[in-house]
Amino acid sequence: MGDLLKNSEKKEDMSLFIRTITKLAMEEGDFISQGTLKELEEMLRPDELSESRDKLVGVDITPEQVETIKKVCEVVKGLVTVGKFVCDKLGPFLGPVGTVAGVVLDIISYLQPKEDDPVLKELRDLKNQLTALSQKMTTQFDDLKSFIVEQEFLNRYTISMTKLFMYMTDTMSERTKESVNLFEEIYTKAKPQELVYEMLAKLEQESTNPLKWAMKGDNLQSKATFEKWKGILESVLTEALFLETYAAGLLPSIGQHGVNKILEKIARYVELAKQWDEYYLNTETFWPAGVKKLVNDIHENRSLRTKEDIIEVLWKGIESIYTNFQFYAVVLPDEHIYAYYKHYEDQAIVSAREGFVIMVYRSARNPQATKEWLEYTVKDYLMIDTATEHFEVNKWTVVRNHYKQKKVDTIGRFFGSFYFVVAQDRDHVASRFSKIDGWDCGPGFLTYDAHLLVSYCIGLEKFPIFFLFGA
Repeated sequence: MGDLLKNSEKKEDMSLFIRTITKLAMEEGDFISQGTLKELEEMLRPDELSESRDKLVGVDITPEQVETIKKVCEVVKGLVTVGKFVCDKLGPFLGPVGTVAGVVLDIISYLQPKEDDPVLKELRDLKNQLTALSQKMTTQFDDLKSFIVEQEFLNRYTISMTKLFMYMTDTMSERTKESVNLFEEIYTKAKPQELVYEMLAKLEQESTNPLKWAMKGDNLQSKATFEKWKGILESVLTEALFLETYAAGLLPSIGQHGVNKILEKIARYVELAKQWDEYYLNTETFWPAGVKKLVNDIHENRSLRTKEDIIEVLWKGIESIYTNFQFYAVVLPDEHIYAYYKHYEDQAIVSAREGFVIMVYRSARNPQATKEWLEYTVKDYLMIDTATEHFEVNKWTVVRNHYKQKKVDTIGRFFGSFYFVVAQDRDHVASRFSKIDGWDCGPGFLTYDAHLLVSYCIGLEKFPIFFLFGA
């Protein structure tokens, strides 16, 4: 009994909007978190969306309504600038979109304003902006064609939306009962809510999800590709919401049910996008193949002639990856003495070609050694090392012998970590690493300040050493 009362109290705390969307989600079997519902509610201002509008009888359009059309026009101008519908920009103005449709209906039913009437000027401006936005949206649909396999559905979706959009703008410019009837005819044949339901069904399946296909085609699983496709999908769903909202204002008999059904599916889309976000941030499908391709492409790029040029392009590619993993990148001319140890082959990429060595390390999911332990132990054992060969006349031979593979493997195994060492100073080694709050050495420990004291037949010399351990 206590649980029932508690659930009842929680339900009472929910707004009418959230209760409506939750009921629809339950009917559809769509999981939508309370956090997502709250975000949608704050973005859309549903209290304004559902406000009733008194019909006009024998009076002029009010200045407030003219101002509303102007506001919607300004929002659409902003959408034209970015080239797509954006839910969080349009959301607060869905109520005004319905008002615009209502004003058009009032003009047709009751009024005959003069051509220089401010309301007609604003409607003309709005139509022009919407036409420009529709042209920009054509690019979004063209992108979808590349990745949606079921062309029959895509053609129906794009053609229906484009045609309905065109007839919608006609109602603003013609303002006749015939234009409204034509809009209603097209609307009835392909309701935005039904198209949105089909689109969401595609997005729920990996085999028909254009974002998933686009990410598979991106070697580096880049943030740019993810955001592009998330934006395209949001845009086509928001366009459907715009059309349905306008239809609800222009055709009072259809009511708000279609708008609510699209809002429920947009909420589900937001929930799916969060899941995709979590998946790509924590899945290393770009590794190692995607980063190896990046490294190989850089090796083959003849315009990159210095280690500084190479590290810039390399790091730009690495930073483009949409991931929570962290990285080291190192570039040096291949004439220098260097060595490395891997626990397993794909722990790091080390490639020596075209006169340069390129190394990329990706952080481990469950590192054996912590960054703090690495720092403490390295400073105790490796910051100053010694190498002695009394009969050797070439100091560089002593250095090279010191970093033979057996010794490097022993150090790497002891530290339980990827180990990369270069017998040179910072002027000869270019490096980058991921920024980590409270830690200035990247995903492990890195230093240019180590030294090797070499004792050979001529005397004693100190060599600068660069090395890093990956955690």
